[in-house]
Amino acid sequence: MPRGQHQSKLDHPFAGLTVFFATKHGKTTILEPLLSELGIQCRTVEVDTDEFGTFSGEKERKGSILDTLRSKIDAAEQIFPDAQLILASEGSFAPHPQAFFLNSNLEVLLLRVVKQKIEIRADYLCQNPIAGEQILGPRDDFRTFLKEIGFPEHGVIVRPEKLFSPIFKGLHSEHAVAQAMLDSFTAGTTGRVVVSSDLRAMHNPTRVRAIGNAGRNLVEILKSLCPKCDFPGYAISQTLPGLRCSLCRSETRVTRAVVLQCPSCEFSEEQARPDGLKSVDPRHCEFCNP
Repeated sequence: MPRGQHQSKLDHPFAGLTVFFATKHGKTTILEPLLSELGIQCRTVEVDTDEFGTFSGEKERKGSILDTLRSKIDAAEQIFPDAQLILASEGSFAPHPQAFFLNSNLEVLLLRVVKQKIEIRADYLCQNPIAGEQILGPRDDFRTFLKEIGFPEHGVIVRPEKLFSPIFKGLHSEHAVAQAMLDSFTAGTTGRVVVSSDLRAMHNPTRVRAIGNAGRNLVEILKSLCPKCDFPGYAISQTLPGLRCSLCRSETRVTRAVVLQCPSCEFSEEQARPDGLKSVDPRHCEFCNP
């Protein structure tokens, strides 16, 4: 098969297999139609993923995103030890890596090919997602904040300030939010409550779209087969700097090439930038624009 050619549903190496998805937050419905493009069936594994950390803060995530993904997959493998493919999803919210004045939502999918102990990863970075948190007193206007965070389509969480119990999740009506705030005021000790976005996938359309985009990236990666061994997942593993300035021709820190690598046989090759860019604007040159 020529390099760069993608395989279709009918002849993909994983066609006919079932991927077991370790999730409890309704993500299977997002990825199931995407994976079906390759003939892969998707089945939910009821893993208590909250044990590995929660967005609401009552359970701190230990380790990196990759550590958490592997823990979820390990838990699913204990339930289905004969599974051939296991999938996990994890998201994080943080300042944007380049534009620090913006927030970002990074969604990562990790697929484990169990027998070969191979991992295939796909990411998607959502810029400036709809998410927020505010500490409110009894007389503060909570309705304006709710509009800012996409309520009622985007659910919210309410809890007392400095406490994680009681905590009210998945709220999609103003009445439910008002009642939860009243209960939180009563249970709290500071006279204030925390109202925040519910970032779980089934309560957050922004995350649903981001996970879907990560899923599309995963499908494209799986379609790409190694030119040496035909294993899926032949994808970019490294970027190489040195793209030359269009004015002074000096090398810059901008990517000039990428390295594609097979996750199975580890065959790799260097290729030009996928977008075909041959030089960089002088404003991105360390010599022309120091």
